[in-house]
Amino acid sequence: MGANSFIFFGLLLIPLIIFLVWMIKQDKKRNYLGLVLLVVGIIIATYTIITLDAKCCFKCEN
Repeated sequence: MGANSFIFFGLLLIPLIIFLVWMIKQDKKRNYLGLVLLVVGIIIATYTIITLDAKCCFKCEN
């Protein structure tokens, strides 16, 4: 994983997840739609990081 991926993960993704978990806990109705959206967002972010990092590393090797 490149330095840019660590910067994205550390500075953007972790605070976003913490904020979303906090928002979900504030929901008095306990609506699980927010939790589903959080999981989908994490999956999309992880896929994007892995895909873009693989493309970047492949270009650097050639």
